[in-house]
Amino acid sequence: MKIRLKIFAIAIALVLATGIGTIVVSYSVSKGIVTGEVYARLETTAQSRADHIETTLSNHREFVEMMAVGNAFVDVVDESKNYTWRMEQINRRITNTRKICEDICGIMVLDTNGTVIASSAQNIGRDESATAIFQRGKDGVYTDDLRICEQTGDPVIGTAAPILVDGEFAGVTVVYFDAEDGLFKITTDGTGLGETGEVYLVNRDNYMISPSRNARDVVLNQLVGEIEHTGEEDCGHAAVLTKNYLGTDVLRVHKHIDEMNWTLVSEISQEEALAPVTGLTRMLFIITIFLLAAGIVVSAILSGTITEPIVTLQKGIVAMEMGDEDRRVETDADDEIGELSRAFERMLSEVRQSRAELEEYNLNLETQIEERTKRLTESEEYLKELVNKLRISQEGLSAPVVQIWDRILALPLIGAIDEQRIETIMGTLLSEVTRTQSDVVILDVTGVHEIDTYVTNQLIRIVAAAQLLGADCIVTGVRPESAQTIVELGIDMSDIVTRRTLQEGLAYALKLTGGGLTREERGSN
Repeated sequence: MKIRLKIFAIAIALVLATGIGTIVVSYSVSKGIVTGEVYARLETTAQSRADHIETTLSNHREFVEMMAVGNAFVDVVDESKNYTWRMEQINRRITNTRKICEDICGIMVLDTNGTVIASSAQNIGRDESATAIFQRGKDGVYTDDLRICEQTGDPVIGTAAPILVDGEFAGVTVVYFDAEDGLFKITTDGTGLGETGEVYLVNRDNYMISPSRNARDVVLNQLVGEIEHTGEEDCGHAAVLTKNYLGTDVLRVHKHIDEMNWTLVSEISQEEALAPVTGLTRMLFIITIFLLAAGIVVSAILSGTITEPIVTLQKGIVAMEMGDEDRRVETDADDEIGELSRAFERMLSEVRQSRAELEEYNLNLETQIEERTKRLTESEEYLKELVNKLRISQEGLSAPVVQIWDRILALPLIGAIDEQRIETIMGTLLSEVTRTQSDVVILDVTGVHEIDTYVTNQLIRIVAAAQLLGADCIVTGVRPESAQTIVELGIDMSDIVTRRTLQEGLAYALKLTGGGLTREERGSN
């Protein structure tokens, strides 16, 4: 990779890494901060609404408890008093109370058997003994779960308080409060919840008992499965990131409503809650793109500024490699690269000077080489002539055929005998036999230290060749160890005449040539 491209890539990678790192860190930090702030806001909202609801329910209980000790409600269950009078009194009180308190949608009085004996609705005489509001209302002030009124179809919350006559249980006062004018106003207030945030109540059966900003007809119809509150101890306060009943990712805080086993849920969609983080991330992404574009421009300029002297230096070196020795590589840069180019230029100057001196020395050296070559040629010719003389002398020494007597030749063999020497001995001997017309040849092997199969076979050949030319051969000087080797090898030398020493061989040869014996007679001997 080119250095300019490397610098460019490093700069871009640095900008990208910095930008991405900044985005990731900023997103994580800002998400934590924003999430914490949203949870804190939801916590505050949930707590304030829960406190408001508890206050409202407490006011309901106090109001019903106060009504249960009122004269009209005590007299209506006192059978010792006139029935007509007490009914007129209670009906008048019920009517006046409903006129004064607009959030009350129904009032009724139950006797000790749970039978309705007075009511704002047309249900006198109905048996309510099996209802929770009667069973729990006998023992103290009790607020029932939210339900839909049968007469009006409106959501109501019933609160009951026992009626005592002379300290004895005599009946139950039940007041139904309109949930829309009470609880629903509290939960549907969207202050501080943005566009998607909402507050709603969930009863003990996990059904919503307050309206939703995002859905219709949810009261007692919409099951909210994510919240578990099987008991007061199990229904704690929590802040979570989860999905709501619509399947939307939300940040949620829920609070327990004491004594009701209700849960107040305060939540906001994750998208809206983290909108500032998303905006910040988008802004950082745009900034990163801008910085990347700026980084590309700066990197291009910076890499060009840094690499231009290097490129000049590289081009100069390439030109010198191509033969342009006068090309200068020095640059005017004031940085380390400039110093490098000037140092390289100084080195090249020294190299040029050294090359000139070397060329001059080479010229002188060529002259000297020519003179020495001439001398070597003359010496070589002299050596060749000398070698030829030595070769001739060596050939003579390798096969020294000597005529020691009339018609008697002697061939003393010394040293190792190889294939080349055998041929020389064979040729020289046969030539001398023919030239001198000798009748006897003495082969003295006293100087041959080792006679093996090869040497023995060659001696047999020499003897056979000499005999073909009419000369008898006598082998002398066979050493004891050589004789033992020949015997061990099983070589047949019965046709070869042998004598122990050269003197004995010469005596035998003189006998052959001076005794007047014919060749046939000599062969028989």
